[in-house]
Amino acid sequence: MPTEIEQLARLALAAVLAGVIGAERELSDQPAGLRTHILLGVGACLFTLVSAYGFGPNSDPSRLAAQIVTGIGFLGGGAILRHGFTIRGLTTAASIWATCALGVAVGVGSYVLAVGATVLVFGVLVGLRAIRNLLRHHGSSREELTVLTAPDFEVETLTRLLHDEGVSVRGMEREVGTDGGRVQLVAKLPPRYRAEHLVEAVAGLDGVREVEWEG
Repeated sequence: MPTEIEQLARLALAAVLAGVIGAERELSDQPAGLRTHILLGVGACLFTLVSAYGFGPNSDPSRLAAQIVTGIGFLGGGAILRHGFTIRGLTTAASIWATCALGVAVGVGSYVLAVGATVLVFGVLVGLRAIRNLLRHHGSSREELTVLTAPDFEVETLTRLLHDEGVSVRGMEREVGTDGGRVQLVAKLPPRYRAEHLVEAVAGLDGVREVEWEG
């Protein structure tokens, strides 16, 4: 059984490793950043230490560790946000899950495994971002448009324009009121197609008052 000093050292290591991942999320301006990830890593490590060494030699440390996996699902779910048709926070939720796994690994003394996993997670978050951006640049892009319209706007003119431009629609919602309406849609643009061109084309339709877009 490790001494209390050794257990404190494990908590410190868990904080450092979790902080590496949290720093990347903080720099990416994500809601779960540096402090959140450090607390998650320390908490998971502490739960593991208490489970492994706090209830005597006959305790089953895997039982409490399994509950960590269940409990972290609530925190990960809170990091996932829906904005219109766009789902955000999936990567942060995954980083939360991985950070807790690192804390558990440190808690049971698997230092090499924990450090190696930290390097892999950080490499995925940072290194693969450039590859993702390259794939998006050379492939088709996905844009979310919000079109504010006049009450008599015919949505068929919008769908006809999108078809003529070679833009496929992945989802569309329409709200109509007495003073106007709103059409919200997710459009998948062809390769090398400029989103600004689509916005200009939609804004030129009769009955369109304003166009907002987010890619």
